[in-house]
Amino acid sequence: MPRYKVGLSAREFRELADQIHDYRMDLQEKCEEFTRRLAEEGVAIAKANILSEEAIYTGELLNSMDFEPGDIVSNGASYYIYTACPWAKFVEFGTGIVGSENSHPDTSIVGWKYDTNKHGEKGWHYFKDGAWHWTQGMPSRPFMYNTASELRSMNTIANIAREVFGSD
Repeated sequence: MPRYKVGLSAREFRELADQIHDYRMDLQEKCEEFTRRLAEEGVAIAKANILSEEAIYTGELLNSMDFEPGDIVSNGASYYIYTACPWAKFVEFGTGIVGSENSHPDTSIVGWKYDTNKHGEKGWHYFKDGAWHWTQGMPSRPFMYNTASELRSMNTIANIAREVFGSD
C-alpha cells in the first residue's frame, strides 16, 4: 500500500481523498485481473493434467475446459474453472472395481461411490467403435483435484500476484 503525506489544509485533504479513491479503483481492477489470471492458469494446468493422465480419447474433455466469471465479491472477482464434458466425472473419480482400487484422493467432495457390488470382478461389456469391449472400470485420474492443488500452491499464487500487483 502506498504511503501518503498530507498537510492540514482542506485542499490537501481533498487531494488525499482523490488519491485514496484512485488507489481503491486501481486495486479493484488488479484484484479482478488477478483472479482472471488464476482462472486462466487453472485451465492451462487442467489441460496439462488431462494430457499427463492420458485421459484423451476424443479430445472432448480437453477441449471443454474453460472458465467463467462468478459473482463479484467485495475484494475482487471470482471465477469458476469447469468442464462441459459429460463423462469428466468418470475420468476424475474412476469407475468400478478398478476405480475403487485406484481411487480419487477425496471422494467426499461429491460423495462418489464406486459400483463394485453390481459388477465387481465380473466387470461389464460396452459397445464402442463398432465392437464390444469388456472392463472392470478405470482408475481415478484426478485432473481437477490436481489442478486445484497446484493452483493453491504458494508459487503459483505468488508468481501471478507479483505480475499483477508488482513486487512493491
